[in-house]
Amino acid sequence: MPKLPQEIIEDILSRLPVKNLVQLKCVCKAWSALISDPQFAKARLKKTAKAKKTTITNLNKLFFANCPLQTIDVEAFGDGDGDSISQQVGYPERSAPEIWADIGGSCDGLVFLFCYSNDLLVLNPTTRDSRELPKPDTTYTSQDSVFYGLGYDVSIDDYKVVRGVISAASSGSSSREAKVEVLELKTNTWKKIQYPHSSININGRGILSNGNLHWLGTRKSDLGYVRVIISFDLTDERFKEFAPVPEYIIDGVDLGTLGDNVVIFCERGGTFYEVWEMEKYGVKESWTRLFSVSNEIFPYSEFCVTLVGFKKDGKVLLDFDGRELVEYNTKEETLRNFIIDDDWDNFEAVIYEESLISPNVAVDDEAIRLNQAEDVEEKVENSSEEVQIKKKGKKLE
Repeated sequence: MPKLPQEIIEDILSRLPVKNLVQLKCVCKAWSALISDPQFAKARLKKTAKAKKTTITNLNKLFFANCPLQTIDVEAFGDGDGDSISQQVGYPERSAPEIWADIGGSCDGLVFLFCYSNDLLVLNPTTRDSRELPKPDTTYTSQDSVFYGLGYDVSIDDYKVVRGVISAASSGSSSREAKVEVLELKTNTWKKIQYPHSSININGRGILSNGNLHWLGTRKSDLGYVRVIISFDLTDERFKEFAPVPEYIIDGVDLGTLGDNVVIFCERGGTFYEVWEMEKYGVKESWTRLFSVSNEIFPYSEFCVTLVGFKKDGKVLLDFDGRELVEYNTKEETLRNFIIDDDWDNFEAVIYEESLISPNVAVDDEAIRLNQAEDVEEKVENSSEEVQIKKKGKKLE
């Protein structure tokens, strides 16, 4: 029986879902090596990125930081296949399941978690690969603002974790001390960088758009507080004030993405919610209202409502204070609840895409390089010792 050329086999496999590829690793050693190859994972990621440009949705699957950790295929919700909707992930072996974890970001199938025990983890929910990160030097109190982010720096082909602590403002002062650290997965070490916007307070998870991280912040002014978006360039590692938020957007504001565009979910006057999209990146005049909805249709109006994401059919996923995940149909103005298996009665959710990217690949490659360097140094030292021994021997003769 004739065999297919290797490039055709690779092309066929790269089009399959990740969960199938994980199973196909058991077929033979050659397929296992191919599917485990970091270059194959990157090539498949690029192919899926091109496919995503043909749709406006950014929703693949949802990852839930709760007990147990789990993922949900919201696109399958309503198809009648209940088994395919929710899957438990399980905590990495080194993390106790009773420890609460928050989500610091997601990028290319990786999810960044930080536990209340101060453990930091990067996890691929699809392959179940995980990696514990070293702890940053900066500590914080419950009064401080803490912000996180995870992104990819194309210039060095590496993923970066960002963590910042903005201290509580002292009495009568609008400025606050900020300490920011960035970790590259390849180096596995934290380095300190500057946050020049001491008067702008940001916290929580950064969202990725156009290769940059973004946080929603507040600045104190003579008229009260003003909403500001701060962006972070993952290549030059600099913060800057992004395009201004429309002046009338003040209350209940939350950042999200639609495709690769920044969107704002906000509450207006305590009576209705709106979603605004920035159609042109960084251009203030491109803010466009997508829809408006009265908060009377929401059964949990006393809770904080945040935007989770958009489905392919245009329906919106909303988080009701970490208690309920709700699908909102903007055309019919109807709601539908997801049932979340949660022992904590509280969850955090983030969108992620299924991929083969491993949080351990980068450090493994670097470890190999360091080991090779150590071997060279050891050989040089051994060679020097042999030379010294020979010299001593000649002197004795």
